[in-house]
Amino acid sequence: MAEKKAKMSTDEKIYNIPLRSSYKSGTRIERTKKSVKAVKEYVTKHTHTPEVRISEKLNTTLWSGGAKKPLHKITVKVTISEGTASVRLPDEITLAEEKKKFLDKKDEKAEEKPDEAVKEEPEAEVNDEQPVPEDKKDEAPSGEEKK
Repeated sequence: MAEKKAKMSTDEKIYNIPLRSSYKSGTRIERTKKSVKAVKEYVTKHTHTPEVRISEKLNTTLWSGGAKKPLHKITVKVTISEGTASVRLPDEITLAEEKKKFLDKKDEKAEEKPDEAVKEEPEAEVNDEQPVPEDKKDEAPSGEEKK
């Protein structure tokens, strides 16, 4: 029984959701609001999950035309895990995928460059004396007088 809980599977599906019929009735100002509700209802109906979460980018895309002119249809990617359906755009990367890519790149760089001993460069000697211009090299320093 415990093994079944540990092996919770995640399903991913892509849906084309028609939105035009959802906002035909009602006031013009509430069209996009009704479209967002239509996305949630469509996903609930097709995935049989009580909870639906819409990503921020998908919400921004739905509201891109303003409240009065929403999209007519939209293609979304639905991920079902643990009784929750997450809805996002098909090309949108989730935070977990982004972290995985970052860690993979980091591992590749570590493999390419094996641990090398850090070579310390000898520090140049510090010379407190100021450089003397060429035309004044023949002259004696100010502290000494020429004899």
